[in-house]
Amino acid sequence: MARTKKPRKRPQPQSSTRNTRVTRVASPKTRLRPAFKILEDVAAAGDRAAMATPGADDPVVRFDAEILIRGVNGLKSVRLLLEHGHWENAVAVTRQLFELLVNMEYLGTLGDRRQATLKYCRFGVLQLIDSKLREARYNEKTGRPFDAEWVSKLELLRGNSFSDFQGKPKADGKVHFWQTWTGKKTKALAELSSSAMRAQQYDHLYSEWSEQTHATPSSLLDNIFRGADTDWVEEAIATDDRKTVETIMMTVVLFMELWGELPNVPELDPAVGLGWTNGLSEFALTVMRGK
Repeated sequence: MARTKKPRKRPQPQSSTRNTRVTRVASPKTRLRPAFKILEDVAAAGDRAAMATPGADDPVVRFDAEILIRGVNGLKSVRLLLEHGHWENAVAVTRQLFELLVNMEYLGTLGDRRQATLKYCRFGVLQLIDSKLREARYNEKTGRPFDAEWVSKLELLRGNSFSDFQGKPKADGKVHFWQTWTGKKTKALAELSSSAMRAQQYDHLYSEWSEQTHATPSSLLDNIFRGADTDWVEEAIATDDRKTVETIMMTVVLFMELWGELPNVPELDPAVGLGWTNGLSEFALTVMRGK
């Protein structure tokens, strides 16, 4: 005898327990489509330039291509985060683009680009050795496999091969290495930039991005003390839209400037770049005016 299926009860809406501070709105990608389209176009152009870089077998040429690719990946990461309304997290990637830019600006001033690139990469090797030593010490302290002979060889290599990155000895006499390949902090590199705006960008934008990156108390205040007025949703959306468009604009501008510091990759057509910045500026005006 065949069983008859009981009709499934549909869940009833519980309007009485609904959180009045939660509402459904269109995604940032939908609301801000023109800005996201430009962001996608910039990333696609960067991808094409990296793939079309001639002579990539030369490590110096490859270096420029890889820096460009890192920038392109930054654009894509920013886009993915902003599409879901996470501008607070996206600015950490924008901050990284700023750091890449000031480092490439400084590298370009050192005269011999090949030697400067080699120095940059040698510092990367030093960082890799430090990472392996930290891992080995962690393994030793936690009872994991630990090769003392291998660690001794790494320490010997570290002490004898990177004297150009050594600073003043510590108080206990131990060797002290620079924290960066330049021996300078980001602020100093921004002040050394040939761009008059770079130091101002550091003081205003980079500092704000750093607050969001590290989730400082000030970065959380707006949400903590946001009121429960009837128009709170509209105010929150308007604020997020402005922050999103600002982040897209600065990310695109910094990426284009980074691209311009890489002489071994195909150049960006100035007219194309101007079209992107003009398009973003025009759209940003409509967002700021609330249209």
